[in-house]
Amino acid sequence: MRRFTKLREASSKRSGPLGTWPIAVAFTFAIAALIVLSSCSSGSNTLSPAQTDGQFTGNWQFTMSAPADSSFLGGLQGGFLLQNIDGTLTGSVVYSISLPGASSTAAPTLCNSGSAPVTGTVSGQTITLTAVASPQTFTLNGTMSADGTTIMGTYSSTEGSITSGVRCGTPQSGLQWTAVSVPSLTGTVQGFFHSVQDDPALQNQVFPVTGTFTQGQNIGASSATLTGTLTFTNYPCMSGASVNGQISGSSVILQIIGSNGLSAGQIGAYAGTTSLPSPVSVLSSAAGLTLQGTNGYGVSTSSCPAGNNPGDVGDICLGIGNTTSCTQPILISPASLSFPAQQVGTAATTQIITLTNNNLTTTPLSGMTLSLATINPAPGIESPFGPSDFTELPSFSEQDNCASSPGKSFSLAPQQSCYITIAFSPQQSCPWMPSTALQGEPPSACPYPLLASLILKSPVSADNNTTFATPLSGIGYSAVFPSVPELDFGAEAVGEASEAQTFSFTNQGFAPVQILPALSTGCLNPAKGLLTLPRPLSTGEVSGLQVVSSITPDAAEQTIQYSCDSDLTSQKPNFQISADGCSGTLLTPTASCSVSITFAPQPSTPLSPALDYFLELNTLQCTSSVTTDCELDSGRFPLELKANVPSPLRMTPAAGLDFGTFPAGTTSAPLTVNVYNDPKAPDAGPVSFTGNLLQGTAFAETDNCSGTLQPGQTCTFNVTFTPLKGGGVFTSGTITISYTVGQTQTIYLRGTGE
Repeated sequence: MRRFTKLREASSKRSGPLGTWPIAVAFTFAIAALIVLSSCSSGSNTLSPAQTDGQFTGNWQFTMSAPADSSFLGGLQGGFLLQNIDGTLTGSVVYSISLPGASSTAAPTLCNSGSAPVTGTVSGQTITLTAVASPQTFTLNGTMSADGTTIMGTYSSTEGSITSGVRCGTPQSGLQWTAVSVPSLTGTVQGFFHSVQDDPALQNQVFPVTGTFTQGQNIGASSATLTGTLTFTNYPCMSGASVNGQISGSSVILQIIGSNGLSAGQIGAYAGTTSLPSPVSVLSSAAGLTLQGTNGYGVSTSSCPAGNNPGDVGDICLGIGNTTSCTQPILISPASLSFPAQQVGTAATTQIITLTNNNLTTTPLSGMTLSLATINPAPGIESPFGPSDFTELPSFSEQDNCASSPGKSFSLAPQQSCYITIAFSPQQSCPWMPSTALQGEPPSACPYPLLASLILKSPVSADNNTTFATPLSGIGYSAVFPSVPELDFGAEAVGEASEAQTFSFTNQGFAPVQILPALSTGCLNPAKGLLTLPRPLSTGEVSGLQVVSSITPDAAEQTIQYSCDSDLTSQKPNFQISADGCSGTLLTPTASCSVSITFAPQPSTPLSPALDYFLELNTLQCTSSVTTDCELDSGRFPLELKANVPSPLRMTPAAGLDFGTFPAGTTSAPLTVNVYNDPKAPDAGPVSFTGNLLQGTAFAETDNCSGTLQPGQTCTFNVTFTPLKGGGVFTSGTITISYTVGQTQTIYLRGTGE
């Protein structure tokens, strides 16, 4: 009564609609008016309770205990609630209900999932919720903790539907449940991707990440939007990306969008997902808010070393705000080492890696170990990535002052550092056999990067992976180097021969190199073993130059198994060395010699599929007793030889165009290939073109090879080269000429950007 009297006295003093009313009274009426207006639903006469940011409003992660009879698993998972001013609650929660596996080791079977609408009431710290996970209904009673972060109580459930003859959800009562408040993920982001991909260019490496997240408004749905940007340090798959997805409870799923606007991967996944990436969760602790998950990210881009299948997967830890929870206790600087190219067998060059205990506590790190891992292209295959095929020595070695002796465990006090010296002395320029398979590389890819990895085993990590890798790379080049990596020949008929193609070898080393002399028998299978090549090659058992037709590894003898290019009927090769100015030559530094090769298909050699052979170069091999006029690694198979399948089409000057080295971003003058329909060919006749397909974005072509080409007629391809990247990046492409009924001929394109 006293309060009403004061209000009446105050109202008698007004001089207008609000006039001189006390401010508190005016504000009270204004708020009341806003509440009435906000309760009006547009286009309807119904009223709904106004929503407030009450203690139960927010994002909650639910955990529900399973029934004692194990009749079902799961229940409510995560979602958003809105507390209304009239003491009611509304919202929506994701649910997932599964049937237990048939055995203790069998995985549960999902039988019902979706989004359940939620209603409820609030009385002080007490809450009652009803969630309809159709057709099963859950009724939850609980009490909020004093700090407002946790709700605990009991729940009951009704009967679920029948799936495959089994009840998906059973009537229960008195079972325990909890819900934990999940703070907003809006804020700055810092953390890392820790790769577990098998590819040595990624495996066990830590890639720092920074960025921002913005969480969308709570509208009482089962999820809210989550967007942001990420920036990566030294990550080969991408330098930056945007993310777009959702958060529901503690579960986050984000699509990673590359700079081109296309999907480049994903962070997180739905619960129960068996494929990668795996689910990630928001973790809240006294140290701060983090987003974490084992194998929680997957990235697939063309720039990933493993490409798109997938390109990379690994653990993720992203701290929100100022938390340091995603700071790795180990700091390795630099994160990788790359050595400049140097000649095979020259004195080692060195670089230093600093290892620091970056632990933010006062705890020392104990039990750490260091090792150097060489990387092979395939299990059981020797390569220059590991001990050399020629010297049995590795290209990389390490020394450190971290451990008392190599391989021993060691400790570092907080912020203490130790130093690791990596030495690089290349022992080979490329895998010891050429191939387009895993066992080697075609000459066009040589010299190939030599790879190793410094492996640190740590007792602790900010994620589940306690292995930290520092990739090492370098390039070793052979002294004797070919002017082109490949010669391409068009189709020829048996009994015909192509025009000769000429290339040169140059000694780019520091000392003379003896190329072994030619043998009167031509291509010789050496006597060390049937169709095998001895190594190291320090004698004249084989010719200085010879063509081999197939090369496969012999794991038992760990040597090269090959067949000379020699036709069984004619005893002549298909690729004939028609002029040889190199065999037997002592090639001094900067000096060159020339070789010409002609394609003359022989009667017993299958010409389909297209021939793909290699020229073998044999120089005097350096050993402990042979130290002058020798070379550690001649490149052995520096030149690839290809020929098209039989056809009446002849290509001049050849079936390959080599643009050499050209400035990046500029366009070369056109090179030309003439296509002639040979009327003397065994399969002579009109050729009807069905399409010309160019592959290789750095090349462009124009041609008049369409319609029908009559015997004796010629058409022309004009091709230009615009290197997309400099720095000595080799680029290849092809033009596939389709004609008649499914037949093709190929023009090979090559160039290097500078």
